[in-house]
Amino acid sequence: MRGREREWRHVDGLLRTLRRRGGALLVDGEPGAGRSRLLAEAAATASARGISVVQAGVAELGELVPCGVLLQALDLGAEPADDVPVGSVTRLLDRLVAAFDARAPVLAVLDDLHRADPATLKTLHTLHDLLAGRPVGWLLSRSTAVRDGPAAALFDLLERHGAVRTTLAPLSPDAATALAADILGERPDTATQTLVAAAGGNPLLIIELLAGLRDEGLLGTAGPGTPLPARPRAVVRSWIDPLGAESRSLVETAAVFGGSLSFEHAASLLGTTPAALLPAMEESTAAGVLVVTAHGLAFRHELVGDVVATWVPPPVRRALLEQVGVIEEAATGAGPTVADMESTIAEGRLREAERVVRRRLADHGSVTGMAELRSLLAEIMYLTGRGEEAVREAETVLAVPGLPQHVRDRAILVRLYAVTRRRSGGAAAAYANEVVEERSRHGPAATAAALIALATAAREEGRFGDALALAEDARRLTEDARRPAGVGGPERRRYEVCLLTAALLTDVRRLDEARAMLRQARKEMFANGHLAWAADASAVEARAELAEGRLDGASGEAERALDLAGALDTPLSAAEAAAVLAAVALRRGDLREARRHVADPPEGSLETRTRHALLAARITEAKDGPHSAMPLLTGLSWSLSLAMEPTAAPWLVRVALAADDRSAAESVAAAADALSRASPRFPALAASAAHVRGLLDGDRDALARAAEQAADAWARASAEEDLGVALDAAGQREEAVRSLDRALAAYVETGSARDAARIRQRLRGMGVRHRHWNSAKRPASGWDSLTETEYTVSLLVVDGWTNRQIAEQMFISVHTVTFHLRQVYRKLSINSRVELARLAVAQGRVDPGRAQDGRRD
Repeated sequence: MRGREREWRHVDGLLRTLRRRGGALLVDGEPGAGRSRLLAEAAATASARGISVVQAGVAELGELVPCGVLLQALDLGAEPADDVPVGSVTRLLDRLVAAFDARAPVLAVLDDLHRADPATLKTLHTLHDLLAGRPVGWLLSRSTAVRDGPAAALFDLLERHGAVRTTLAPLSPDAATALAADILGERPDTATQTLVAAAGGNPLLIIELLAGLRDEGLLGTAGPGTPLPARPRAVVRSWIDPLGAESRSLVETAAVFGGSLSFEHAASLLGTTPAALLPAMEESTAAGVLVVTAHGLAFRHELVGDVVATWVPPPVRRALLEQVGVIEEAATGAGPTVADMESTIAEGRLREAERVVRRRLADHGSVTGMAELRSLLAEIMYLTGRGEEAVREAETVLAVPGLPQHVRDRAILVRLYAVTRRRSGGAAAAYANEVVEERSRHGPAATAAALIALATAAREEGRFGDALALAEDARRLTEDARRPAGVGGPERRRYEVCLLTAALLTDVRRLDEARAMLRQARKEMFANGHLAWAADASAVEARAELAEGRLDGASGEAERALDLAGALDTPLSAAEAAAVLAAVALRRGDLREARRHVADPPEGSLETRTRHALLAARITEAKDGPHSAMPLLTGLSWSLSLAMEPTAAPWLVRVALAADDRSAAESVAAAADALSRASPRFPALAASAAHVRGLLDGDRDALARAAEQAADAWARASAEEDLGVALDAAGQREEAVRSLDRALAAYVETGSARDAARIRQRLRGMGVRHRHWNSAKRPASGWDSLTETEYTVSLLVVDGWTNRQIAEQMFISVHTVTFHLRQVYRKLSINSRVELARLAVAQGRVDPGRAQDGRRD
């Protein structure tokens, strides 16, 4: 019994005394806490010790007849006269007492008594009194999800008469890990441990989670943001469905925000008052779903919140987030103070904060007061993506002589963060050095901003080790410092530090460290109501999920970032999330969707612009070939591009060579080598440099090293693929097939359907075939009757692609495309591409502006 040593001592004590006298142990616990498991272990131990056991549990729908659970436990049939009021109760009690006496010493194990009817519970109380002093033990359990009622009253009464009562608490982290190791037969990996931790020590959630991961083949691949298996989702559904409509609405609303939700916000969102919300809050907390914290309502088990959030349709999520973003403070008495406005900014109510600041600016006459308000306005502009305006406002403040230091510090940090994010670290480095050299004149938040600017400059130069060291100095500074009056506080300003550091760690594929930092930052954000940085956190988390090869998790976090960015008006994080969604779509082979996400070049940070430029080129190369992609890369600095996106080097070399531009390929390889030498402690960079050198020189040993050293599954698959091609060209067919098989397995594992299709095509050309289709029950006609391949072909046709273009994109023959298209026509009862386009538009499958008639080959 992992983590149940205290409870088991109570069980053991009851069994030890049972031969001499009776006793009772009452077990309370939330759903899934392990009450039934504890009772089952107790019954088995009692039997092993020679004690008779009578055992039963009340069914989910209650008892069919009064006292049915007792009659079932004692194997007694119901009397015909049990429903007769006169004499039947006495007769029933006599039968029950005689049955217990015949089995003594005996342990009665009765589970789920919260479902029992009042007559059963009254009879239990009477039997407890009648059998007192005899060797009859009672081990009774009830769920605390039913807060009041007859079972709760019985437990209170028995406890007052000497029964021992114990409540099953959540398992400790160590016990939860030990339970997971018992189930898996080995200590869980980091990703699985993270999911287990999100179960909050609930044994049923942990068991069903791990069983579901094992059943669905997700062990070792799932992580935060990954869709959960069906088994834990079914458990959560069984807990939420019994709640009343108001409680379910409250739970779903809390799930949208993923952290603490204040009572005021909850009441406003649900159109009620905090007082009227109390019954729903009490029901939800009694059911073990929500808990009350110092900051409002939160989920007792993070995993439950993650599951519930998936039930809320995206439009509803966006509406709720938007509603929170525009909640206005009541305009009573004096206007809001600077501290009030600062809190409004931190909470993500940026539009409201800007309206208030501008209104106060119009009325303010003090030079210092005006400067302080302008520094707040600069911060709002920075957070909402208006970097140039933010810099101008900050510089206006800094031009005013004689300002208090805390006002200057806020303007300094905003100027540094805005310049660093929108332009480049180099543009801010000189100014940052001045701030660091005069750190005694500045507060910790401004100094930390300067360190972050220097870290960004170091990163752009490929000095990742120096960048991480500077970021760590900034993090330590914001964590250790006390908040100076009116500066925004290290406890808030540290979010930029954490997010930048997590992004750096993601780039060099130290993903466990990145996730740990993100988890802590997000936990603090939501615990403190600091939502202004929530979209940025989700965008960085999405990048980490993509780097791990978890496409579902990456797209889920990116969508969440878009929702938050829309509600909070933070477009820079929206652009970063769009880049992740484009990359996911590209790996899945959906070029249409990928192009949609990078259709408009972002005006965000240098990093985001670089990522979008590389993605636009990759999408073009996938559709139109390398010669069309190369012009889109003109003007990019290879050194800066690889510093922003270190793992892009092999693709750039491959495309340059395919476009007969060896000079560009050599320049990329030189930049990758320089990046690896500048940061020798990062295997991901060394692997990338070896990969491009292997491509450029046909060096199979270098490609093998790249495959061995690659820090993520997709990069490893890419190196294995290139190694397989090189081995095949050298006539080493068996080794080539093995390498390509490894690449195929990794691509399939990461959901990279387009890459997997390319490998299958290559293997088919070598005479090796892998079955990869799945049979599924589908209707005979209509869109739902189309296979996944048929549906993809139909959408590309609607987009105007020729059969030859489709074949090249999907790595199949033109003949196969023609076959699939005939199947589409038959199933949709149409005869032409024009009819297909019209039908797709009419039924909402594509936007009207995207549909074209296409051409025939």
